[in-house]
Amino acid sequence: MSENECRLCNMLDKYASGEEEMKIVYESEHTLARYQTGSHKFAEVHIMILTKKHIPSLFDMTENDDEIILDVAKAIKVASEEVFALKGGCKLEMYTGKFPTFTALNHFHCHVIYDSSVD
Repeated sequence: MSENECRLCNMLDKYASGEEEMKIVYESEHTLARYQTGSHKFAEVHIMILTKKHIPSLFDMTENDDEIILDVAKAIKVASEEVFALKGGCKLEMYTGKFPTFTALNHFHCHVIYDSSVD
């Protein structure tokens, strides 16, 4: 899959051009953390964190991506603090490999969520 075919890269392009609005929790040169809305929201509170550079998966990161990895960790911390402040708890989810629902998203990302229906 090329960057042009990546749904998350296309979403980032639309955000950068002002074509798509997002409720941003954290943004830097390397990372974006945003609230998920609509049909993509799968929890009561749902923040998606993704790299601005197209990196297919955690396994595709290299030593050249160390700054990005640290920035993702910072975004996870900020998003987790926000969800924790709202709900008193949070969960981090990251998918790598073949999961039926997520295989179409060949772009490194993770989710900080809270859902009272799930223990």
